[in-house]
Order: sequence, then structure tokens, then C-alpha cells
Amino acid sequence: MSAYVEQVEQFQRHDLVWLSHQAWENMAAALSSPWQSAVRDWQQQEWPAVVRRRDSDAADDDVCIGLELPSQDGQRRRLAVRVQVEHIIEHQSGLALNTVLPLALPEWQNDLRALQQSAAAAGLRFRVFGALSWQFLTGQPYLQTLSPIDLLFRPADPAQLQQALQLLSRFQQQLPLDGEILFPQGQAVSWRAWNLADAAGDAQQEQKVLVKNQMGARLCSQREMLALLTQSA
Repeated sequence: MSAYVEQVEQFQRHDLVWLSHQAWENMAAALSSPWQSAVRDWQQQEWPAVVRRRDSDAADDDVCIGLELPSQDGQRRRLAVRVQVEHIIEHQSGLALNTVLPLALPEWQNDLRALQQSAAAAGLRFRVFGALSWQFLTGQPYLQTLSPIDLLFRPADPAQLQQALQLLSRFQQQLPLDGEILFPQGQAVSWRAWNLADAAGDAQQEQKVLVKNQMGARLCSQREMLALLTQSA
């Protein structure tokens, strides 16, 4: 394994990255005029990009990233690019839910705070991505009444996974919750899809769920994914 591969592997989907001046210059030079202006504004504001799924033809030293502008006429505007790992100057996990709460829509506030408090009491930490994260990072108007609240959580063991799923199931009656369970090695499963598989009542836990990672997506049984939690506990 090359040194570049080891460096790139530290970046997981939904992580935030801040780029060097040279990275922004290279990006702008390769884009068409409308996106050039947006990228220049992004650079001037020193906003981060987000790590996305890795392109199949990405070089060993490439990190695949994206940024999203506020929707226009109901259309999402996303830019997917690559930067060399040496041009990433700062890196962190996605924002914690309690950090972004003040910018959530007013009609979400009370229930989101109750969710956050219940999660903290259970030793769970939810992180956010998507529209709520972008609005916090940029101050631009991403959120709409029908926007999902995309949450990430990394359970320490199967028991904590069940705690989180029960909590999310309870609050999804009041909030437009969505998001992913993060398993070891950056593998992710939609928690809604996991709940649907649970509802099938398979005692052997052979129900398949779609698992995403940096390299792509594949189907795995719930049993396989739970084994990862048991091994890492």
C-alpha cells in the first residue's frame, strides 16, 4: 500500500475538508463560467467541501469531494470534483447535532432538542450532513419545510445500535429524519433501511441491506454488519 493510499483512507464520506489556495485555483480553472464564480465565492468565504464516495478512476492521491449550492427553482446544484490529498489543509468529522441546533427550522427546534437530550443521556452522538449542515457552514438558505434532517451515528456495539434506532423511530413521527448508521471501516447503512429489514422478523438476521463505503456499494446481511460491531467492541 502506497503512502498516498494510507493518507486518502483517513477521509470518510461526509467528512469536512478545507482546501489550499492552489486546490481552489486548480478547480476553478477546470470549470465552466457559472461554477467558476461559485467556487471563487466559496474560496473567499473559506467554507469547507465534503468528502464523497470515491470515483472508480480516481488516482491514489485523489480525495473525491463535493459542494452544494442552495437549490434554484427546486433543482439541486452539486459539484463533484477531486483534489490531491496534499492540498487538504484541514479535516474533521461532520458537525455534531448539538452544534447546528440553533439554525434548525423553528418548527423542528423543540423536538430536535428533545432528540439531542435523549441521545446524550444514552451516550449517543449524532452528527449531521446535508442541508442542515450546509446551512450552518455557509449561512445560506438551504433548508425548506420538506428538507430531510440527515443524521449520522456510530454505534459502539449492537446494544447501542438498537438504542439509537429506537430513538430515531420514536422521533421520526415529529421530524423528517433520515441518515445513516456508520459501521467500522467507514461502512454505512441507511437506518431506515435497517429498520425495514428488522421489521421482516428474520431471527437469523440474513436480511440484506445496502452498505456504502468510499469505494462503492454492496449488499450485506444484517448479521455480517452486526459482527463488525461485535469485533470492534
